[in-house]
Amino acid sequence: MATNEALRLTALHRLQILDTPPEPAFDRIAGIAQEVFRVPVALVSLIDESRQWFKAKCGLDVPGTPRDQAFCTHTILHDTVFVVEDARANPTFAGNPLVVGPPFIRFYAGAPLTVAPGIRLGSLCIIDSEPRTFDPDDVRRLAGLAQIVVGELWLRELGQGRADKNGMSSPVPYDLPGAHFLGGAQIRAARGLLDWSINRLAELSGVSANTIKRFEASTANLKASTPTVRAVRLTLEDRGIVFLGQDVATAGVRRTRINSS
Repeated sequence: MATNEALRLTALHRLQILDTPPEPAFDRIAGIAQEVFRVPVALVSLIDESRQWFKAKCGLDVPGTPRDQAFCTHTILHDTVFVVEDARANPTFAGNPLVVGPPFIRFYAGAPLTVAPGIRLGSLCIIDSEPRTFDPDDVRRLAGLAQIVVGELWLRELGQGRADKNGMSSPVPYDLPGAHFLGGAQIRAARGLLDWSINRLAELSGVSANTIKRFEASTANLKASTPTVRAVRLTLEDRGIVFLGQDVATAGVRRTRINSS
C-alpha cells in the first residue's frame, strides 16, 4: 500500500463518485478500450479502502471485487501502465481467485487514473481470458484513454456543483484561503465551467494554445511565478474562477459569478 494512502482516499472520497449510477461518458471510454484492444472486458475501476468498485464496465456484470483480489491495487502503485501478460505464469497472481475462478483472468493491463503527482484513484483496465502481449503502442493508447477518464472525473465534479439558483457553482468544503496548488486538471476544469475552448483561453490570456495544452497535460504543480502560468490563472480568475486547495488532495475549482465573456 502506498505511503500516501490517506491523501489518495481523501481525493477519491471528495469526488463523491463511489456507488453512483452508470454515466455515458465513462461507459463510452470503457467501450472504446474494449473495441480498440479487442478484449472481452474493459473497466473503469476505483480503489477504495477495502474494495475495488467499477464506475464503468464492459463485459463484466459484478459491481466490484475485494481490494485484496484486485489487479488494479497493483496498478495504483505505478506511474505507468501495469501489465500482466499471463497471470497463471506470474507467482503474484497465479493463485488469485479471479484467475483460478471467474472471470478467469490471464491477461491484464491497467493505466492508473492519476489526478495529481502520486495520487492514483484507480485504473482504466482491460482483461482477457487468454495470454497476450502488450507493445509500447498499446501502452501509449491505454494511457491516453486513462487521461480522458481523469478529465471526465474533473468535469463530473464541476457538474455536481454547477447549478445553484443563481447559476453559480456551489462552494465546496475544501475552499481554503491562500490556495497555492494549481494543476493542469484545474485549468481544464475551469475551462469546462466557462465553456471555453483552448483557443478561447489562448486568445484572452495571450498564451499560445500549445502552451495551454502542455499545462493541462501536466500532473505537477504549475509554478505560479511563471509569466505564462500567471497570465492563464489571472484570465480565469478575472472571469470568476476560484482555484481551491493547499495540496493535491484538496485541489479544485469553483465559479463565483456568471459573466464568462
